[in-house]
Amino acid sequence: MIEKCPHCHHAFSPGHIRKIEEAQASLAVGKSLKFSCPACKKQVDVSSSTSGAGPQAISPDIPQPPNLNWLRTDTIADKEVLDEFSLAMILMPNNHPERNTIATIYEDLGYKPVFPESAADAIQRMRFADYAAVVLHSQYEGLFIDSSLHKYMCELPMVKRRYMYYTLIGPEFHTLYNLEALIHSANLVVNESELPDLPKILKKSFRQYDELFSPLLGALSKEGKR
Repeated sequence: MIEKCPHCHHAFSPGHIRKIEEAQASLAVGKSLKFSCPACKKQVDVSSSTSGAGPQAISPDIPQPPNLNWLRTDTIADKEVLDEFSLAMILMPNNHPERNTIATIYEDLGYKPVFPESAADAIQRMRFADYAAVVLHSQYEGLFIDSSLHKYMCELPMVKRRYMYYTLIGPEFHTLYNLEALIHSANLVVNESELPDLPKILKKSFRQYDELFSPLLGALSKEGKR
């Protein structure tokens, strides 16, 4: 619950807090409410919440989710896709309306989608085969933070993990928010409201990954470590 301004620490009145909570309750998941502090006049951002914990102020010192307006206008060439990716493991609820669409998107990017029967099956498969991409929906096993597959991915030795592009999809994520991805040991997070733009999102994210890690992966390859 937000009770004071994150900038000047002015304590909000009970009436003000109630109005904030009412406005926050009507927000779509992944969106935020912006208003001016009555004391210092600086903008305060309040994120939406699905946990019932009430609104939370977004600290002004923390990098904010990126602006996604470019998704509607920009294009990214196919050459931005990482060529070495092949098998893509997709873990989404069977009844999710975008499950097959996501598989088609990965196929179009040069992957071979694989649908494991369960998280246990996915973990078993990864022990005997290399998967270049792993996609996990946050509701595949209930809360994703308690997911056995997510825990497995977080605990993988880096010698194997660095070659797997791990994407989290769900209503609680902020698309292309690298800080959020880092917190969850993923390469990419995608809010499912942006799934229609997933091809662009993946290409941009792959390009960023390539720019950041290609020198390291190239050096490891020359040393015969992959």
